[in-house]
Amino acid sequence: MKSDTARRIGQWASAPLVFVLAQIRFLPNASATPEQLRDAIIKRAGSKFPTINQTSALNFEITLDAPAPSPQRAVPLVIYDLVNNDVDAMVRIQQGSLTYAVTSYVDSRQFRSEWLEITDALTDVDVTSVMRLGLRYVDFIIPQLGRKPEEYVKAPWNLAGVPALPGALRGPDLNVSMMDVAYPQGRLRLQFMRGFGVPSLPMDLQGMLTPRQESPSVVHAECGVIDSDRWIDGNELSVDRAALDKLFTQMHTDVSAAFRAMITPLAAEEWNPTNVEGRTS
Repeated sequence: MKSDTARRIGQWASAPLVFVLAQIRFLPNASATPEQLRDAIIKRAGSKFPTINQTSALNFEITLDAPAPSPQRAVPLVIYDLVNNDVDAMVRIQQGSLTYAVTSYVDSRQFRSEWLEITDALTDVDVTSVMRLGLRYVDFIIPQLGRKPEEYVKAPWNLAGVPALPGALRGPDLNVSMMDVAYPQGRLRLQFMRGFGVPSLPMDLQGMLTPRQESPSVVHAECGVIDSDRWIDGNELSVDRAALDKLFTQMHTDVSAAFRAMITPLAAEEWNPTNVEGRTS
């Protein structure tokens, strides 16, 4: 994120952060259809998200816990994307799910404030409790000339200890490392992926917003992606604004701490040379 045309995202001078997402999953009711939730958000947000895109699809379901498996049935699925003028923030609404994603990010406090203003609409459609809260950060690592992606992360993500394979020209060109860690509330899934060319979002995030990024200097430049996914499950999580604020603040604290524990002093120096407090937050 160093080019003159690329927007600064986060508080660090050269933050690798490119994408942030928050999500709530809830049990739908007669008042909380995607259309009703869409209208409630538009009423609260005014002209903030002027573009409305609708996608229709089919979701195939089969029941396996019955005495005999039920025949597969197709369930219509409607998704509404509310997008701002700059196409760097969007709200996605679908059955039982509300998501806010951005590629322009000042800090965690501002992002959380914007997100909680959106979640206030859940009470307008009589949602009182939620099933899951999620917070996700994606960082693109584009190494400086002569550097490798592994130099920006510590073990085990940096391939330390990986044996040389007899006859191989070099170590792995492509590598994916994932760990799933329990917390007092919920879990954190931390992934590091390295490869060549222009980094891209994980497959399940593609089709939402396109990150603004600096292209590698050569076609086959090495790059990396850090995907930090923090979530909390529960049947009695409240949609009360203060309760949500507390939980999303804690999840951000956990993601920030994990990110700092994962990166090397080289990464911290390149991405945050003035040592600004906060993650990319």
